[in-house]
Amino acid sequence: MSTLPIRTMILYKQGIGYFTRQGTVTDTTFALVIPRETTNDVLKSLDIAVSRGGPVLSVDYETPEDKTAVLNTLAVKIADRTSFVDLLTSLRGSQVTLQRDSGEPVVGRVVGVETSLDPGTVVLQAANALQVVPLATIHGLTVHDERATQDISFFLDMSQTDQTRTTLTIRLPAGEHDLSVRYLAPSPTWRVSYRLVRDASGDVRLAAWGLFDNALDEDLDHVQLTFISGRPISFEYELYESRIPPRPHVSDDPTSIENAAGSPMFRDSIATLSHELRSPLTAISGFSDLLDREALGPLSDAQHEAIRTIKTNATHLTTMVGELLKLGRLNDTGSRYDFFTYRAGLLGDLKVSASYFMPVTMGNAEPEFLTYPVATPVSVKRGQSALVPILDATVESEMICVYNEAKMANHPLLVWRVRNTTGVALEQGPVTLTDGDRYLGEGLMRFTGVGDHVELPYALEFGILIKREETRAQRQPWQIVFKAPHKRAEVRWAEVTTHRYTLESHIARSTSIQIERRTPPHRDYVDSPPPISTEQDHARWLVAVPGNATEQLTLQEREIQTEQYDIVALKPELLDQFRQATLLSPEHDRALQQLVTLHEQETVSNAGVRDFHTEREQLLSRQEQIRKNLGALGASDREQTVRDRLLDDLEQSEERRRLIDTTLVELDQRLKTIATQREATIETLFAAESI
Repeated sequence: MSTLPIRTMILYKQGIGYFTRQGTVTDTTFALVIPRETTNDVLKSLDIAVSRGGPVLSVDYETPEDKTAVLNTLAVKIADRTSFVDLLTSLRGSQVTLQRDSGEPVVGRVVGVETSLDPGTVVLQAANALQVVPLATIHGLTVHDERATQDISFFLDMSQTDQTRTTLTIRLPAGEHDLSVRYLAPSPTWRVSYRLVRDASGDVRLAAWGLFDNALDEDLDHVQLTFISGRPISFEYELYESRIPPRPHVSDDPTSIENAAGSPMFRDSIATLSHELRSPLTAISGFSDLLDREALGPLSDAQHEAIRTIKTNATHLTTMVGELLKLGRLNDTGSRYDFFTYRAGLLGDLKVSASYFMPVTMGNAEPEFLTYPVATPVSVKRGQSALVPILDATVESEMICVYNEAKMANHPLLVWRVRNTTGVALEQGPVTLTDGDRYLGEGLMRFTGVGDHVELPYALEFGILIKREETRAQRQPWQIVFKAPHKRAEVRWAEVTTHRYTLESHIARSTSIQIERRTPPHRDYVDSPPPISTEQDHARWLVAVPGNATEQLTLQEREIQTEQYDIVALKPELLDQFRQATLLSPEHDRALQQLVTLHEQETVSNAGVRDFHTEREQLLSRQEQIRKNLGALGASDREQTVRDRLLDDLEQSEERRRLIDTTLVELDQRLKTIATQREATIETLFAAESI
């Protein structure tokens, strides 16, 4: 059977390859032999183009069945060491002709084989008689049963099947045919390594080599090879294995309608699961509404946005639970495939994993910038790997010295800064750096778009010693914003940290050092020299260090922290801090001082109300006890004396109670006055312009 050689091969970074076989076929069939594990990809992507001859009649391949399981289903069973005896045993009942060493052939139906006797014999039924033929005298066998003959042939065909490979047979009409066969198959991911070389003239050359493996079952001979860094969506889809989907069972029994709607156990499980999910979802939605309405306290804008995200996802999950409950009312076989179609949208059900495509930031991502054709055809033996040149170009570059404490605590790094002027994107891979015949070090090339810069640290500068001292100042109020709806003050505090870098040179030449620091969110630099660059959340400052000398760089990093304060219960010491920082206008100062005074008065009044209520309860309890004691006294002189004393006590306690009641009324009125004054003060405060 004819085969076609591979002519072009495109390898992708995520581990797939697209292969093209071309040639002329003169037979009516040709074979495409592939590893069994790649069959799904080939069946999914196989394309056969006929430029002359044709058309393609069909493509057939072995059904994916387990060889041992299939052989066990056959009536013919033949072992490796006793094949002839096993064959005769399997032919019991079949019409056969046995050729013997001497005498006439024996014709009859096989009754059985007896191997326990010596010599072994085979028993045939001929007409109404049985004939025993020694096995040792038989040298030939003819089977007259067509079904048995087919079973023997199928057994032999199945026995020679290679279950590690799949053969696709392409069938064509008679004549010559010029074909191109293209298909997708898994392939080891290609890799890249770089060489960055500065020659005697000072030009910098960047060379790249692509590495790939020939994992195919054949040699590659003069194949046009292309590497692609793009990430086309590719996935596994089961086409090789077949299945028979289940169908609902329908009966004339009226009770069987429950079977068609789904089993009760299945429906009950779905209903229980739906209830268990809906209960917490209802609570989540309810409390989210309360938080969004600020019923439990004021929220910032960012917190409101987070609450809205929670509500949106809770609503979506509630809808999903509803669809799950609908599924429980459907048949539990077959309908599960329809269940997923409602959520697909225009893009379908396929979801691309984030682990499959790592996020990449680059200046230019045109397809031609992600393609690396190999200039000349390659030849690689089966089971071998190869390096092929894919890039050799002069690039713009400069050597700099950068200190980043997170990379190296005490010394700066020597860095080769390169601008990608090669015309193609640069894939991630190791870089070996040399200056003429001198080895400098190694770095790691990150994914770099056309025109973008990449920095390659390759060595330490031991001649420069850097130390950093850090001092943190007490935080101070920096800005106040009054928010009327919430009666709150949003105070932004500034905490300044001073970083003092000491750069000590132990080399004779002057050196320019770039101090690099990461700038976290909500931080900036004050009273510091401006940075020479800010990129990717990092800032750099340039420090020129003379030979064998010491220089310093001082940076003040300010962190802004935001806190919310209730202006009704503002503490006096906090108000003093606002005054010292000169953050308050005179109007705000007077209003806040008034609120502090009213809060202090309210605190004292509330404490008095609590104390008087406690005393009043005690007086009432004492009066009740006195009345009980009076009721127990008799008419004697001594008891009359006691009665008079108790009546005096009762009168005094009643006078105290009446005084307390009067005072409580006064305190209540005072608290109402304080509340009225506070509301007026708050209106005055928010009528002024916020600072």
